[in-house]
Amino acid sequence: MKKRRNKEILKKWIFPCLILSSFFGIIPQEAKAEEVSLQNFSEQLDQTYQFPFQTGIVINQQTGQILYEKQADQLHGIASLTKLLSLYVIYDYLANDKLQLDSKVSISPEVAAHSRAEGLSNVPLQAGDDYYTVDQLLDAIIIASANSATVALAEKIAGSEDQFIQLMENKLKELHISDYQLVSASGLHSGLRMDGGKEGVSPKAENQLSARSIAVLVQHLLTDYPDVQRRAQITDKNFKVSDQIVYPLQNSNQLLPGMKYETKQVTGLKTGTEEKAGACLVATFRMNQQSIIAVTLGAPSDKERFLGTKKLLKSLENHLVWTRFAKEGSFYNEGHSVSVYGGNKVITRLQYQRDVACFLPKKHSEDVNVWSDFENSVQYNTEGQLEIKAPLVMDKKVADERLHLSFYENINGQKFLKAPLSPTEEVKAVSLGVQITRKVHETIQFIMSWFRYKIAYG
Repeated sequence: MKKRRNKEILKKWIFPCLILSSFFGIIPQEAKAEEVSLQNFSEQLDQTYQFPFQTGIVINQQTGQILYEKQADQLHGIASLTKLLSLYVIYDYLANDKLQLDSKVSISPEVAAHSRAEGLSNVPLQAGDDYYTVDQLLDAIIIASANSATVALAEKIAGSEDQFIQLMENKLKELHISDYQLVSASGLHSGLRMDGGKEGVSPKAENQLSARSIAVLVQHLLTDYPDVQRRAQITDKNFKVSDQIVYPLQNSNQLLPGMKYETKQVTGLKTGTEEKAGACLVATFRMNQQSIIAVTLGAPSDKERFLGTKKLLKSLENHLVWTRFAKEGSFYNEGHSVSVYGGNKVITRLQYQRDVACFLPKKHSEDVNVWSDFENSVQYNTEGQLEIKAPLVMDKKVADERLHLSFYENINGQKFLKAPLSPTEEVKAVSLGVQITRKVHETIQFIMSWFRYKIAYG
């Protein structure tokens, strides 16, 4: 059974003696069940399953809840996962009508030659001004991780790869990501760039981000542009190189259904491999009807990247359960009323605007200790009741209850589960004179309660 403690209930019976108890330093303490933290849970999984990647993180795409992390704030090479950031910039241009899917993209002789360079992930392109569309090149990037197609779009948007990298950096700043290194638009290390890399940058320098930053990036990217995920699920497709030549695009994500290491719940997303970065992967999948994002960086081989990530996803399915604390439309505080300040009604009831739920370890989901509170801006009356200021509009949020539990943490560092509350009825505001009269009466009642307590208990 979930052990939930609501601070408002506690306030109702302790408020009259709060002054005395605080004076003597006697504050009631709640007994807490032994629980597991996210850090302990992640370490236990690592010890049990020996995941081969160096760093990683798994989050719920919608809520941002972290389900697992391993050295998630450590900067690490990201290889072709870079293209997810490049795609964000490209899709922003599409969304702002600065680019169209049917826009033609010029291919310079240098880009065409680079697209045929040995040992690089690419789709062959022919030099010219009006053959390939943005739509075609997006398929080449997302399905086949084509480096030169990425550079071609970077040049169309920004004029050069270095100027496009500046747009990528601006996007990271917009997402509040400050710790990074970017040397290419495609994910190749600096020395493999078509132009040999930026002056003053080591030829071996690679793009770097933390697993946490990639998760933030992907969470926003897929929310803003679900077309990326749609294309990332395509396992193979023909790419028209010229009127005479068709090149087969092959998806490198071997976890997709129908691929070598298929996992039915997997819905994308992107691989990346570089000399120092190792084998990297962003995998998206469904668990308990929730969309999940997994980032694993630095596996020693292509095979271990997929098997290690697959093992991670399976272990989370086995050890976590989706746990609901409140149903959408259910009453706050078991239907007990809250106080209304300055309204034509003095009390009302609140309800939850959405399901309040998160993932918890199965071993602790039935006896988890949860306590709730509100932000400092929320007020209480002298009886310890939550007090909401009129006017109130039915179904419009008036407050966020915060549910605290040891396992919960989201990608933004928030360590409580937010539960938005709205009134079940409309309450109109009353005049200032009525408000003052009520406040005086409430204060008198509080003083009388205090004296009764003093007489009864000395």
